[in-house]
Amino acid sequence: MTGTIQAETQAVMDWIKTQPNFVLSANLHGGSLVASYPFDDHQYSDITSGLYAAAPDDATFKSLAKSYANAHPTMHLGKQCGGTEYFPGGITNGAYWYTFAGGMQDYNYLNSNTFEITLEISCCRYPNSSDLASYWNDNRNALLTYIEQTHMGVKGVVKTSDGAPIANAQVRVSGIDYTMKTSDLGEYWRLLISGTYSISFSVEGYATASTSVTVISGSPVVLDVTFDTSTKQGTITQG
Repeated sequence: MTGTIQAETQAVMDWIKTQPNFVLSANLHGGSLVASYPFDDHQYSDITSGLYAAAPDDATFKSLAKSYANAHPTMHLGKQCGGTEYFPGGITNGAYWYTFAGGMQDYNYLNSNTFEITLEISCCRYPNSSDLASYWNDNRNALLTYIEQTHMGVKGVVKTSDGAPIANAQVRVSGIDYTMKTSDLGEYWRLLISGTYSISFSVEGYATASTSVTVISGSPVVLDVTFDTSTKQGTITQG
């Protein structure tokens, strides 16, 4: 990002990084009807659309976008606003649709523990106030469904054997090039779709603790990790 950052933008950036970070977020727009997910930007500045820019957590982002589109009365149909735009299933990768640098969904993912998607909820960019009630009715259940996605994957607390929370412990999932860090309260939340994963927890000065975990839809797996201050080993317990 170059140039002067507006005060309002800086305030949002600071808010995003407050402890503990948000788990899940979304930004809402008008002008189309689709759930867009990261990345919005890529390294090829001359390609403005049609190039898929997958985030490391692409599968999870697709699932998040689908959860919203499928709960919306018409978004999942994919072609609601006329013209030539068609979004299969009502979702799209941001850069594949069109590139956009400096958006919140990319920023949040890369600079905090927050997963975010972009929701285009109105074919009309500037709808009349008289139409707002109908937009609320169309999006209420979809918003609630999306909020429920905070309870997917793995979550827990990382602490020492003395009970002190460990901040900035690194949480990694094998095969996904994305590192999450625990909050100042030792909390973490790792959004993942259903599947079996190898997950590891790293703290400076301690041996890395790893385990295999199976995630199922609808219920998070609770993995708490305790690092022994004497042995420097970590113990993972499933709640």
